[in-house]
Amino acid sequence: MHNRSTRSARPVSSVPALMFAVSVVGSNGLALSPILSDVAASFSTSPLTISTAISAYGAATAASAFFLAARIDRIGIRRALLGAMAALIAALILSAAAPHWIVLTLAQALAGAAAGVILPAAYGSASLVAPPGQEARTLGRVIAGWSVSLVAGVPLSALIADAMGWRATYATLALCAAIAVLGLRKLPERRAANPGPLRLSRLLAPLSYRDVPALLLGCLAFSSAFYGVYAFLADHVRALLALSAGQVGFIAFVYGAGFLLAGVAGTPLIERVGPRRALPLALGVIALVYAGLLPAAHSLAAVLAIATLWGAASQLSLNLLVLLLSRARPDERGAVLGLNTCTTYLGASVGTAVAGTIYTHAGFETLGLVAAAALAAAAVGLHWRLNGGRAARGEAAA
Repeated sequence: MHNRSTRSARPVSSVPALMFAVSVVGSNGLALSPILSDVAASFSTSPLTISTAISAYGAATAASAFFLAARIDRIGIRRALLGAMAALIAALILSAAAPHWIVLTLAQALAGAAAGVILPAAYGSASLVAPPGQEARTLGRVIAGWSVSLVAGVPLSALIADAMGWRATYATLALCAAIAVLGLRKLPERRAANPGPLRLSRLLAPLSYRDVPALLLGCLAFSSAFYGVYAFLADHVRALLALSAGQVGFIAFVYGAGFLLAGVAGTPLIERVGPRRALPLALGVIALVYAGLLPAAHSLAAVLAIATLWGAASQLSLNLLVLLLSRARPDERGAVLGLNTCTTYLGASVGTAVAGTIYTHAGFETLGLVAAAALAAAAVGLHWRLNGGRAARGEAAA
């Protein structure tokens, strides 16, 4: 009764604030790539050095999602969200004022730690403010904050960096986060009455569930390749075509447009093909995208066209990974998806670090080929695990 009345008193007015908070997290996580060379020049260092901040962000988000997100219900979902937003605001202000690249890296690590709590807390809050029977639709609106960050947040951040310098980008994101907090203060509170003890074995239990290890390895390949290529694509294209940060910011825009398009039109395709067959196909398309970026990088129009396909295939891959993981063990969905978030940002950290070394010493062409090979291997492995093994068992039974 209390939860139902709370939903009526705390209507869906909080949903835009939750969506906005997710979009700020997404914009910060992806904003550094288009301005990588600008930030490096301001600190008189290399893009590889500055990419350390991206790795630190990913590593901190992964660790936070694994160790801190499980404690949200203990301290209260609203309290945890507001506290993490305060930490994010501080991290963004510190990023804007960073006197040295090491300070920027530490600030982004703090932002990552905050993101690892904000995302699951925002998703959990969506069910509290949703009208009865509309929980899934409300959660979908909150998750759409990622699309907003891709279509608007990252391109606008790049344009702000062009007009006022890269520090203004982080100052603007800090202001946006503060505005989001004003709406988040209206959220209802929820705290577990008798939370059980948190043990490492409980957090790692999903690794023993059927298909989960294979899907998490696919997630690791997907996220490592994405963040590695995304981190250095803009710098590569800017060097080839002498473009500004604002111009290469359109890569994120068209990627987001493809992401949105697949979100709207992709469901019939998934239903027709089936998620277990569609996931390897989507990953295979991304492998072709990474190979195709190598000749396309000499033309901005070609890059934009391929980035649209990249966004569409990425949306389908993400959707399918989450769908299949959530079906792997419905009664342990939270624990499984918590490991998925951890794996995603572990990939962001490791992928960016490895990609930075490859990019610096072997060039973007080698980086693209390595990413394509990783996705191709993941596609083949998942096809065998999700479909080949099942077919073989069916033949044996027959």
